[in-house]
Amino acid sequence: MNLRSLLLISLLCLFCAIMQEPSFAKDELDSSYAQSTSSYTNYRDCIKLYKLPFSKLFFLALSSAEANKYEILEMQSRNGYIIFKADNREFLLSVMKKDKNYTFLKLTPCDNNYYFSSLIPQKIFNYINSHFNAEVKELKF
Repeated sequence: MNLRSLLLISLLCLFCAIMQEPSFAKDELDSSYAQSTSSYTNYRDCIKLYKLPFSKLFFLALSSAEANKYEILEMQSRNGYIIFKADNREFLLSVMKKDKNYTFLKLTPCDNNYYFSSLIPQKIFNYINSHFNAEVKELKF
């Protein structure tokens, strides 16, 4: 082999190595794509004050999670906690009493990572807003 063919083969190998996509770059692209599909949700968009008593807002929040087809994992009515799963992530809905007429509803991701779809709190709050005047009835068995 002469020097010219050796140089040509070396350049061809170098070109092939450069054009081949490394596997670590593909993994980084996949993870960046996953993060771009779910955007950062501002924590201020995850809390709302309602002019409702504590118990009514708790039942409306529970109904909202069920109506949006989120998987309810745990709930505690005395303290106003609802843990549910949406988009393969767990969220905590907290109902917090301000006074006898006003109550806060707060949505918090359980891992405290606010990179999730802003549709989740919007769906929760929209359901409650649309059923604000609904009557909550006690069922007796």
